[in-house]
Amino acid sequence: MLKHTLKLALATSLLTLAVNASELNLRGDGIEVKYDEKTYNIKRIHDEECRQINGADPKNIWSGDYAKEGLSSKCVKKFVTTVGKITPMKITDKIQTIGEIEVINFIKESQERDDMLLIDARLPDWFLQMSIPTAENIPFTYFNKDKYPDDFYDVLDMIGVKEVSKGKYDFTQAKELVLFCNGAWCPQSTFAIENLIKIGYPEEKISWYRGGMYSWKMLNLTTTSE
Repeated sequence: MLKHTLKLALATSLLTLAVNASELNLRGDGIEVKYDEKTYNIKRIHDEECRQINGADPKNIWSGDYAKEGLSSKCVKKFVTTVGKITPMKITDKIQTIGEIEVINFIKESQERDDMLLIDARLPDWFLQMSIPTAENIPFTYFNKDKYPDDFYDVLDMIGVKEVSKGKYDFTQAKELVLFCNGAWCPQSTFAIENLIKIGYPEEKISWYRGGMYSWKMLNLTTTSE
């Protein structure tokens, strides 16, 4: 009976995820969002040539090269696999680790609210090259009060926090945040989050997109550049 209940619960969860994903229509028209007087269409970009090719041969996918030889460069991406240090799946019990669907839903909801902020915690050179639509670039170094006090107070203003006295903060207007950086091997967003935790930022208002730009780009989702 318990096994049947677990199977039913899993099936229901998978169905819910499938419905939520299909509602986004990422293979079709995509999701239109507006930010800073610009309009973006978030979708999975598919070249027509790539639609006709079966690049998912298991002998290739798990060989180390992942894609069949001879595929057009439009249909293949290369990724560095040995940089950085692998981050854990969770930072704390209260901080949610989320994926692409949750990020896109966050972006959609933030269209109607000013208390939500998607933060690209990488350094500006990385942000200018490529980022996720609507993301604000707040480099991870700026979260370090000791080394960058002026930038730190600018960050507080952006995320809705006030310092009421030395080392004490008012989080009444604290925004809901999603932070990301380059990927599961990148420590920049976790550094920013750890510094938020140090000042007492409500952890239930923080989410972490662990996959970052690597996962976003691997799925060929819309990106922006400055």
